[in-house]
Amino acid sequence: MVYMQRPGKGFTIVELLIVIVVIAILAAITIVAYNGIQNRANDAAVQSDLDSFAKKIELQRVDLGKYPSTLTTAMGFHFSKGSYGEDSRQKNISYCYNSATDTYILLAASKSGNYYEIINDNMQSIEATTGWGVCNQIGLTNTNPSQYGYNESASPMWADWTN
Repeated sequence: MVYMQRPGKGFTIVELLIVIVVIAILAAITIVAYNGIQNRANDAAVQSDLDSFAKKIELQRVDLGKYPSTLTTAMGFHFSKGSYGEDSRQKNISYCYNSATDTYILLAASKSGNYYEIINDNMQSIEATTGWGVCNQIGLTNTNPSQYGYNESASPMWADWTN
C-alpha cells in the first residue's frame, strides 16, 4: 500500500507569526487596561482614606477644641498601605499643623503618581509638593512636615499612627 502525503496540511510559518502578533496585541491592550483600572482603584483608596482621616480629625477637633499637633495610634486612622506611592523623598503621607491658625494639611501620594491633599476637611488633587512646600500652604515657612506616614529610612517604615 502506498501512502501519499496530502498537500496543505498544517500551518505555514507566516500564519503562525500572524497569530502570535495578534495575541501579543491583545495582551498589550489587556495590560494597559488593567493598569488603568489598578491606578483608579489606588486613587479611590487614597481618597477614601483621606476622607476617613478628615472625619476622624474633625472629631479630634471637637474633643480637643483644636486640631491635634501630633497624630497617634489611639486616633484610629487606617490607611490602605498598598495603594500609596512615594514622593521624591521616599515619603507618602505628610502632616503639618499650624497652631496659630488652627489649620492642618495632609498630603498623600497615590501609587498611580497622583497626589491628594486635605486642608481643614477640604480634599483636592494637586501637583506634587514636598518638604517645606507642604507646610507653606498653611502658613508655616521653612518647616518640614511634623509627621510622615511612611519613611523609607525609618524602622518600622510605616508610622504607628497609620495602623
